[in-house]
Amino acid sequence: MIKKLGFSIALLLFIAACTTKTIFNTTNVNNRYTIDLPEYFQPCSDLHKDASLQYQNTDIDIYAMVIEEKKVTMENYDLDYDLDLYFKNIASQPFIENIKNGKVSPPGRQEIAGNNSLISEITGNVDGIDVYYRMAIIESPYSFYQVLLWTRADKKEKYLNDIIHTIESFKELAHSEDELPQPKINTDSVQIKLAY
Repeated sequence: MIKKLGFSIALLLFIAACTTKTIFNTTNVNNRYTIDLPEYFQPCSDLHKDASLQYQNTDIDIYAMVIEEKKVTMENYDLDYDLDLYFKNIASQPFIENIKNGKVSPPGRQEIAGNNSLISEITGNVDGIDVYYRMAIIESPYSFYQVLLWTRADKKEKYLNDIIHTIESFKELAHSEDELPQPKINTDSVQIKLAY
């Protein structure tokens, strides 16, 4: 009887441990966007100089960051990108250059909080460690956002659901109208009528 009771308690504890769900906290970043982050993350400031959000847990080797590029700023530099071109030229290319044996999967299209996005997986080796990255490029009317989470390749399966949840929780907050890029004028279609 005692053995059966002990086995039953051990089985219940095992089941409870397997069904433990990650607790997420919604983080508001500069009143520009919100994102749900697992509670095991802590803020940091040394992942990327241009990131508006940087979190990590070095004990379990998992990291998250978001880089926002405002379309108005890009327009001031005569940069004209759509989602596909931005993904190809701005987001995915640096990984191939900075990761040994880096491979970027063909991006999948997904809608996140009403915005079009491209999501890709990146694998390779950094400092002798196999790594796994999941990157979402989200295009809103105001900005392009690079949402990036990564961990060691051997921990991918353990954290993949948390990574996906975090990316899919991204929500851009309302911005002022003056942050919208101005429509381009096609000079070929402009006709000037002179009155004499």
